[in-house]
Amino acid sequence: MRIAVDLTSLADNLSGIERYALNMALELLKLNTRDTFELIFKGEVYPDFQAWEDSPNVHFHVLKPCKKLPFNQWRLPRYLNRLKADRYLFLAFPMPVLLRGKHVYGTIHDMGCWDCPETMKRQMVWYFRLSYRCMARKAERIITISEFSKKRIRTLLKAPEEKIVVAYCGLSRQFQTMGSAKDGARPDVQGKSDKTESAGGLESSDAVKEPETARLREKYHLPEQYYLCLSTLEPRKNMQLLLDVYLKLYQEGNIHTPLVLAGRKGWKIDELLARAKDVKGETTGADRFAKEKERQMQFDGEREHECEDDPVRVTGFIEDNDLPAIYRMAKCFVFPSVYEGFGIPPLEAMSQGVPVIASDASSIPEILGNSAIYFKNNDADDLRRALLQMEQGGFKDLERRVEAGLRRSREFSYEREAGKVMEALHAEEQ
Repeated sequence: MRIAVDLTSLADNLSGIERYALNMALELLKLNTRDTFELIFKGEVYPDFQAWEDSPNVHFHVLKPCKKLPFNQWRLPRYLNRLKADRYLFLAFPMPVLLRGKHVYGTIHDMGCWDCPETMKRQMVWYFRLSYRCMARKAERIITISEFSKKRIRTLLKAPEEKIVVAYCGLSRQFQTMGSAKDGARPDVQGKSDKTESAGGLESSDAVKEPETARLREKYHLPEQYYLCLSTLEPRKNMQLLLDVYLKLYQEGNIHTPLVLAGRKGWKIDELLARAKDVKGETTGADRFAKEKERQMQFDGEREHECEDDPVRVTGFIEDNDLPAIYRMAKCFVFPSVYEGFGIPPLEAMSQGVPVIASDASSIPEILGNSAIYFKNNDADDLRRALLQMEQGGFKDLERRVEAGLRRSREFSYEREAGKVMEALHAEEQ
């Protein structure tokens, strides 16, 4: 069987959706040497797949880039229609409307275009609604990443239950191989010894070594200790709520640990970041970040002039290989998102032994289970309570939650979830 896999989204910014496509496709190649895979890229073969270049059952197809809309809705389907594969698999974004193939397997990560359209650009709301309706009619199976999203797809698209396959996200390789926390112990955020007490009050035997800590603090201008929020910086991640609550606590003198916002800049975020000012009225890294061009991800000399006592730091994009240590150096990870199809960052934080404060919105409790400290979605008072209690060391069961988080993170595996996708691709043969 010839399976065409759309990986053209990997040429764009790598957010959670693209990472899902990347990791799922790699696991499918490992699991199945019987079928032939036709991998479709944009511009060039993505580096992680170059190891498969000589595999007899893997073929690469590289399409010339152009603007997103004409590429996704004209160039890509035109090429796929000529390819005449037995299966067409879309792991990141919806299938093209003009695709004529019968055996289409498409992924819908969430139904945010219906559930929270105010957090998206208007044209994107209608684009995704049209695309999802098209997929509901044409696709052989719809893949999604949580039971929450499955229920929303059934409700909004009237798709039958048997047509929807839940294949969860998993942890990327660096969280499985780069110094993961061991034996339920919290890593040493100070990097001072092999076994010390961390900010969360837990002992550690798996330290972030001092040279690595120093390198990362220099690279991303990180304070000694910090609350971390990492995601694409966009409205539905609810950074506004976190900034408002944090800065109020800071101005009152009730919180002293700095806040670090990390991740690629999304849309409609300049005004929000401009509010993250030092209480003295000085310009912070957040202000400068708001003025950068949308795709500028380089760290420039301006960072050298940031005030050491800035309460809010904005790092921009964090390189993949740095992520585990960036998590482990944090006092706590905070995830205020109002809507998620899955929510991978808090699970990544848990895999590194870091306490997590998260909203109870959408799929988040399904994924994090009883390991997180929850606050009511979009409730400033409840988030304030959680942050204040964390700052004052008031969570008596923090060690239990961290240990539960480590166990919970190990339950999500791309290898296992890829097996579900492969089973769906072969369902008609049975």
